[in-house]
Amino acid sequence: MPGTRRAGSSGRPGALPRLLTLVGVLLAGCAPIGDHDATYFVFGTEVRVQVRGVSDEHAASAFRLLGPEFQRMHREWHPWEPGALAELNDALLRGGRKVTTPDLAELVRVSVQLEAESMGRFNPAIGELVRLWGFHTSEYPLTEPPPSDEAIADALAWQPGMRSLAVDGRSVRSLKRGVRLDFSGIAKGLAVKRACELLASVEITDALIDAGGDVMVCGATDRPWRVGVRNPAGGVLTTLEVREPVAVFTSGNDYRYGEFDGERYAHILDPFTGRPVDEVIQATVIHADPLRADAGATALVVAGIGAWRMVADSMSLERALVVDAEGRVHATEAITAETRSP
Repeated sequence: MPGTRRAGSSGRPGALPRLLTLVGVLLAGCAPIGDHDATYFVFGTEVRVQVRGVSDEHAASAFRLLGPEFQRMHREWHPWEPGALAELNDALLRGGRKVTTPDLAELVRVSVQLEAESMGRFNPAIGELVRLWGFHTSEYPLTEPPPSDEAIADALAWQPGMRSLAVDGRSVRSLKRGVRLDFSGIAKGLAVKRACELLASVEITDALIDAGGDVMVCGATDRPWRVGVRNPAGGVLTTLEVREPVAVFTSGNDYRYGEFDGERYAHILDPFTGRPVDEVIQATVIHADPLRADAGATALVVAGIGAWRMVADSMSLERALVVDAEGRVHATEAITAETRSP
């Protein structure tokens, strides 16, 4: 019988910093011969891929394909290192147009829709604010002073939002200046989706991808995967038995943060105020679409205690839970019915 396996912190890359949390992955039942795993270091974290019921050669071939694909996504989507996203941002900051990659064009299209559904709580167009706060880094905690009120106001004056972008195929155009994209809150969702698609293309459907604590189960399975959601106070908050394709994504502010003059501030910013959020310390979303789960978890942290249920309803997030600053757990009815104590 395998022992408990826990994912590491979900610090967002380099490329995709999104945060954030820790999810434990436990394989239910004994693992027969034919189960394999591989680990990659991309997106600023460990990505572990587990496949079941295939030969050694079949698994090794799939893992060889996944490595270069993960590296491509990491380079292409990185929010501050040179690459395709940096080139797109150079054009958008000037209010221009750029023909970009298929994946970045998809991230823009999906983010436009999800920004609207989240009522602005999910907004990848605030990359300039993220840079201003110093969160374009992989080194935490930050110890530099936070930006001045004037600098924050200047960045907000551009009213950056996905609504100001127009997409035509792979061509992305900004209708105003001041937009800098940072897909840290959704890119890992697309990354695990692409990984599942690649595995399916080589006839592997019973698989689990743990991207630094954000989990995607690929394909249906008779032997369930058990996924444990980390409690920010320590231990496991709850566990799920997963038999169908589903993503379990968590955002939180207990790993990536800044600290200055005894004051600690989270790396997740409210797009309306330009400042770190503090009411919700962790949010988890379970959804068949990993992009929606990824973006939704961030949106619920930003929404706060007073609005998270409204945002969850607007984004069609039926299975979600949040932990407030006092450690209290709030959950939708659907997730309460299916989860259980570890």
